[in-house]
Amino acid sequence: MKYLLDTCIVEALLKAEPGHENIRNRIAAAPQGSLAISALTAVEIWTGITGAREPRAKRLAFEAYLKLMRVTAFDAAAARQAFVIQRYLRQTGQQIGRTDPLIAAQAIAMGAVCVTDNLRHFLRIPGLIVENWLQPIE
Repeated sequence: MKYLLDTCIVEALLKAEPGHENIRNRIAAAPQGSLAISALTAVEIWTGITGAREPRAKRLAFEAYLKLMRVTAFDAAAARQAFVIQRYLRQTGQQIGRTDPLIAAQAIAMGAVCVTDNLRHFLRIPGLIVENWLQPIE
């Protein structure tokens, strides 16, 4: 199984939000090579780090997590899937932001589970498999 971690999951790790221990445990248990983040998530995280209280510490923590996962490019297959998702959302009168449909499209295109705490947005997308690693394993 492949996993694409959404921005809010990485932020929860970096900010040590409640439940971040569950994410750490899931990362530690994940098979080598199964974890990824989108290049779009990387941009969002780097941008957030610049405004952090302790940007150096956050940057070092993020760089440590990047050693455990790969950063995946937004490719042609993801772009095609993003078009399908955005058309569906527009036709059904749903808006979920700019980046979320792109990250969801990337997860679908690469056959990965989208790991997110933003279920309100991501559960609206047909064909997307979603897990919330902030919650303990049941």
